[in-house]
Parts: sequence; structure tokens; C-alpha cells
Amino acid sequence: MNLERGDVLRVVVVGGGMGGAELVRNAATREGLELVVVEPKEMIECQALYPDYLGGRVGVDDVVAPLDPFCRKMNAVHVRDRAIGVDLVEKRVLCAKNDLDFDLLVLAPGAVQNYFGIEGEEKAFSINTLEETVRARRFVEEARPEKIAIIGSGPTGIETACLLAEGGSFKIYIVEMMNRPLPTLSKNASILMEKILAGKGVDLLTSKRVESIRDGGVTFADGSRLDADMTIWTAGVRPAPLAEVLDLPKKNGWLLSDRYLRAAGREEVFVIGDCAWIEIDGKLATKTGMEAEIQAKHTARNLARVRRGTALKPYSIRASTDSPVALISTGCGCAVGIYGDLCVPIPKRIIYTFKSWIDKSVVRRFKVE
Repeated sequence: MNLERGDVLRVVVVGGGMGGAELVRNAATREGLELVVVEPKEMIECQALYPDYLGGRVGVDDVVAPLDPFCRKMNAVHVRDRAIGVDLVEKRVLCAKNDLDFDLLVLAPGAVQNYFGIEGEEKAFSINTLEETVRARRFVEEARPEKIAIIGSGPTGIETACLLAEGGSFKIYIVEMMNRPLPTLSKNASILMEKILAGKGVDLLTSKRVESIRDGGVTFADGSRLDADMTIWTAGVRPAPLAEVLDLPKKNGWLLSDRYLRAAGREEVFVIGDCAWIEIDGKLATKTGMEAEIQAKHTARNLARVRRGTALKPYSIRASTDSPVALISTGCGCAVGIYGDLCVPIPKRIIYTFKSWIDKSVVRRFKVE
């Protein structure tokens, strides 16, 4: 890209979630970048706080920050539109209403719930979006279900179970297809979590594959059933629909990046956050908020390097699948910290205070008073 002194590069950011917003926050201080955010939602949402909202520990204002005022403060433009494609030849983002030209493109559309084609998925609740989480909380408050089945024992499923268990009026089951909870984390983490769940009266059903969801509960592949008044699905995500239609290299459906967080083979397109497959030096990045934020900050610096005409810096993965980092709320003002095989042995209330401060401070940094 040949640039003259004083040239301004138009950077279009697709996605106004945590990754996209953090990129804008960091890129706004860099000279020579015109920032445009394409996002149909009005709010920046903190997914890490959805289980807390479902459990009644926080309100909507704690979970969201208005996107328009934030963008104005950052001298960025928020286009309330939905990206439906990218013309890589003409360097244009194709949107539902109006198309947008770009010099540099950052793709951060995130991921959506993956039901893996399970029959009756529409009968389940999800907490992957704020809208769905609000619907789930309303059902809990109004219907007062006696039995709740949570499908998936990753951090989100565990937090959801523990925070709902605080009320004491629900019988809660966690269903996991693998043979232990937290299957993507260490066995030490699984052993610790089994003890915590047992202490809260949460029933853990492992090695159970869901075949269908019905109004009265769940049917498993082995023919057995679990009766439940409410089913909450937390068992996986897939790339946002936009990723599926883009003519960019992918791995397992995720947008493939190079070591600079550019779309593989494209110098003008960067991919960050949950939509991306980021594998560097044998390490695969986890799809966590912490990792997405670090990717966003690194990409903002590399955008500035493109503008200056200097060499990009390669990315170094912080939280990889072989050494994951997690802070998991376990209810009653407690949490556990996990780093690789280590389960942090400091008092659990201190960890929860630290986690709560992190999650809420993420939202506060985007709020405009």
C-alpha cells in the first residue's frame, strides 16, 4: 500500500462487540486512521456478565454500554447496519442498507450459538445474546421452573448453574457429553468443579449426548430422558453467519488468520475475536473475552504501523487451548481461578471480587458520562 504523508486510511470495523469496541478505543489515539463501525445493535454487550444477569446479581445497565456515544467520543462513526458480505476486489463492505468502502478492514463479528442440529432447539433458552438472556430471566422470574437442565459444562454452563443455585428453589442438572465437566480445561479443574457442584446440590450428568429437546425436558441418545421445566443451552458456538459467506480462507468454518492477525493471504483484512481461528507456533487461541481484547489492542497498533509504512509485529497468544486461563463464578460471592493445570488456591471470595471488578470495568470503560 503506497501512502503519501498526510494520507488517511479508512478502517471499517465489522462488529461492535467487545473486540470491535476495544479496537476502536485503542485505534482512536493513532494518527491517520478514520474509523467506521458497522453494527446493527445499539449497545456494546459484555457476554461474561450474562450468567450474573440471569441469576439476578446485576442489571442491564451493568451489562451494556451505548455504542453511539462511545463512537462519538472516539471520533468514530457508528453505522447501524448489518454487514452481509465483502467485495475484496472493490474493497467494499456490503451491507443490508448501504455499502461502505474501506482501505483496511477488521472483521470482528463474533460467534453465535451452535445447536449442532439438535431436534427441538427452538424449545431451549440461550444466554449467548442479551436478548436471549433477558428472555430466559423473564421465564425464571415468571414461570418459576422447579427443574432446570443446563446443556454444556463449560465455564458459561457452570456459572449459570451456580448462580441460579443461589436461589435454592430450583433443582438444577448439568448435562455434559464428555466424561467430565469443564472438558476443555485441566482434570484438576474438573475435579474441583465436581466438588463445588455437589456441594450446591447440582446434579452432574456426564457422557450424555442430547438427541432432542422437548417441552418437558431432554431426550438422550441412549434413549433415557431428563424431565425439566426449562432447558438452557450453553454447549457451543459457531462463526457468525457473515463468516460463512466470505471468500476468505477458513479452518473448521472459522476465519483463518496469519501470525499478524490478518486474514490468511490478505494484507488489508484483519480478523479478531470469536470469529477467528488463530493458531501461531503450535498454539491455538481460546475464544475468550480476555484474548479478544488483547488481539484488538495488538491489531490497533498494527493498523498504525500500516499507516506509517513500517513492519507489522507478529501476535503472541496469551490464552491458548493448551494453557487456558479462566475465572469462573461459583455463586455466593465466590469464584475459582484456573491457569493451565493450576487451580488458584487463594480465598474464593477474593477471586470473585477480582473477576467482578474485571467484568464490570470492561463495560465502564466504554460508557460515556
